[in-house]
Amino acid sequence: MWVDYAARQAVASIGAVARLPSLRLAVRSGRLEFPAAGHTVISLTSHGTRLSTVHHTLASLLVGTRRVPTILWLDAEDFDAPWPEPLQELVQCGLQVRRSDGHYGPHTKYYGTFRQLAGTGTSVITVDDDVLYPRWFVEKLVVDPLAVTAYRAHEIALVGEGFAPYTQWRSVRTTAPSPRHFATGVSGVAYPPAMVDFVAAQGDAFLRAAPSADDVWLNMCAVRSGHYVRQVFDKPKEFPLVPGSQSVALVRKNLRGGNDAQLAASYSAEDIRAVVGAR
Repeated sequence: MWVDYAARQAVASIGAVARLPSLRLAVRSGRLEFPAAGHTVISLTSHGTRLSTVHHTLASLLVGTRRVPTILWLDAEDFDAPWPEPLQELVQCGLQVRRSDGHYGPHTKYYGTFRQLAGTGTSVITVDDDVLYPRWFVEKLVVDPLAVTAYRAHEIALVGEGFAPYTQWRSVRTTAPSPRHFATGVSGVAYPPAMVDFVAAQGDAFLRAAPSADDVWLNMCAVRSGHYVRQVFDKPKEFPLVPGSQSVALVRKNLRGGNDAQLAASYSAEDIRAVVGAR
């Protein structure tokens, strides 16, 4: 799984490098803006040295064919420190930067937004801070009120009445929703309002069950709340990483068994039965 993904990203990086200058010019032109409010918002986080490259991801969203309010969450130490100039320029383009009230790791990308928007009927799209998204990203990621919608998902492999190791899971090859589908956040995921409400109601229990695996926690919540995962196309979409963003460390850690431990801590016996029963 990891080797194949890395190889595909190496090829995609060529086009990613070529795209960066045009994204920078688009931001500096001052002609494009993120809207201040809407029924759908984008939420993400960044931290540390990655603040020097997150503007590329944000610019790729700014030039999209459909723009929605976009919220960047930062831990206190990053929020209070000087921001890179390209990030400041995006604030002038309507980017909303907010200060997290705690240290939630990868869950920071959605946790504050879900809490703030629970009960408002707002859908939330989560993205990663190290990906260059295509112009049609939001337009084609149509929010389904009954499902979690993702560009990239795995099918949970089973062994007997339980889950096989995460590294044995394979790509989804259908657009039908299923409790056996596991959305991967890197390519972008859309959560309907009822799912936002459900996750917000769980509080910060993820800190005990899946502190470094937001995908695990959110997919468990999807199963438990009945919002099964649907892939946008019948084959997964992978978008190029921002060159030099050093994005792979957490992915590698979770592939080495971190996801399996956090899956076991997050999914209850009833959750597992719901997944296994969807054979």
